[in-house]
Amino acid sequence: MADAARFATLKTQDDDVSRAIKALIFQIAEKVLIASPVEYESVPILLYPVREVQGRVLALAMAYRLSDDARYLARARDELRRLSALKNWGTGHFLSVGEAAVAAGIGLDWLYDEIPEEERDHIASAIRTNALEPSLDAVEGTNGWVDGDYNWNQVCNAGLSVGALAVAERDPDLAARIVNRAIRNVPIAGKVYAPDGSYPEGVSYWAYGTSFHVILIEALRSVTGDSRGLEQLPGFLETADFKLHMSGPTGLDFTYADYHLENQNEPIMLWFASELGRLDLAVDELAVIQRLSRSSEDEIALRPNRLLPCELLWWKPELTGPGKTRSHHWTAGGVLPVAVMRSSWTDPRATFVAVKGGSPDHSHAHMDVGSFVLDADGVRWAVDPGTESYDRMRAAGITLWDYSQGSTRWDTFREGPEGHNILRFNGAAQDVAGKGEIAEMATQSGAPANVVDLTSLYTGQVARVERTVLLDTDNSVLISDEWTTGPQPVQAAWQWLTEAEVSVTPQGLLLRQDGESLALTVEPLANTTVAVEDVSGARELQDSSNPGLSRIVIRLSTPAGTTAKLRVRAIPGSAEHRTNQGFALPRHQQ
Repeated sequence: MADAARFATLKTQDDDVSRAIKALIFQIAEKVLIASPVEYESVPILLYPVREVQGRVLALAMAYRLSDDARYLARARDELRRLSALKNWGTGHFLSVGEAAVAAGIGLDWLYDEIPEEERDHIASAIRTNALEPSLDAVEGTNGWVDGDYNWNQVCNAGLSVGALAVAERDPDLAARIVNRAIRNVPIAGKVYAPDGSYPEGVSYWAYGTSFHVILIEALRSVTGDSRGLEQLPGFLETADFKLHMSGPTGLDFTYADYHLENQNEPIMLWFASELGRLDLAVDELAVIQRLSRSSEDEIALRPNRLLPCELLWWKPELTGPGKTRSHHWTAGGVLPVAVMRSSWTDPRATFVAVKGGSPDHSHAHMDVGSFVLDADGVRWAVDPGTESYDRMRAAGITLWDYSQGSTRWDTFREGPEGHNILRFNGAAQDVAGKGEIAEMATQSGAPANVVDLTSLYTGQVARVERTVLLDTDNSVLISDEWTTGPQPVQAAWQWLTEAEVSVTPQGLLLRQDGESLALTVEPLANTTVAVEDVSGARELQDSSNPGLSRIVIRLSTPAGTTAKLRVRAIPGSAEHRTNQGFALPRHQQ
């Protein structure tokens, strides 16, 4: 991803952003110098140790190339020696292999002239025997890591390609075989971005898979001069906007699917900004970089993204201008239909609502189709608790990666239907064979609105289901649900998870949190029951506790062969017209 000339340029790159990134790189490298060796023994999988060594090697190698400080070179060589001494890089969990190959490949390449020949041979041999050769056992056409439509494809193929390109002059035929396989198969994973850039595995796995996709692009460009069009896959460049839209004014993401908050920054946003010539894509990341660069060494505690040194390569100091105007209403189709509405991009107290479609039957998916999150007045009122600990689920015997209808995965609170803001009928689960599609709606008031067709998620339960979400002009939000029953009556249950203090009012409910309030009005209030359930404690062995979490459940019995409607309006305390009814939905939703 860089040669001697590029490193020479980086040394003299002296704009404010570059200085801040360099300061962070040196802070991280200094922390590594006094850190204990990475522990490879006594861990169930090598993924986390090799991620740690990857971050160390990147920081140390970049710090050395910027400063010529021999301390960084010595420690980087030590990290590479210890990694190369392992007899296996975790072939039973091939993500580990892909990550280790990036560490070894970049370390070998960036420090090549400073590493003695015997050490170079040892590192190159480890790449070949621990990564490239074992990968040849993978069979294409099985939806495994080599050709699946999920992040493993991008991570493993990119990592192996980095390793292959680093040793290509030693074994050009093997390297070509590895790299060409990646070029052939990464577009399969890339199909999930089409057409608008949304990503089905959630925001954190978006960052993971997309980062390695970018690494592959840049590795190919630097070595061969040709990315093979991997950045031109439909929706891939548009996915930078997806990342922006998924974050609410509270700074919290839409935490659907298996969501892990791991890093404080997102380096690939600088790559997208440079690639597209859009400074607006970099603004949030630049603010994080400046904040981190002003923090003490103890405060950063190696928490920045392990790919942070790449930001120096991906940042273009000449990038200027306002960039693209961000839309307040964004709707994406494809594998993961999703819709986002917000009242402002600049007001931290703005109203923000995001709703998802899609299917539970996809990598890292939850049973959360139709679920939503809502921010207003600086508070996240409707929450998604994110993912459960994989280790905890394994220990409880949960079939972690089984997405079939009867999978025990759905018995986990955070993964299954219990832990999401969805509709339920007779307490049944959603149908994993179904998919929720989202369309924009035209309203008489001009307020942004989307309708989610949920019918296929409730096959055999009701005949038709739609959820409409509208952000009104007074910053209130309307959640309007309509369903038609079949030959049997059903009891519908409407779920809203919140960390707020909840009380029942004559009109519905009142939520209070952090000195703010949100009123929920319910129509029809007659013939409904409203309950506030404490779901803060762990329910089963596989479940973590959820401190402060409550679940509002509104139940409504519906006779056979009828159509029912339930409308819940969320009115922020700051709304000027609490009783405003100026919105107008299409007639079938009124």
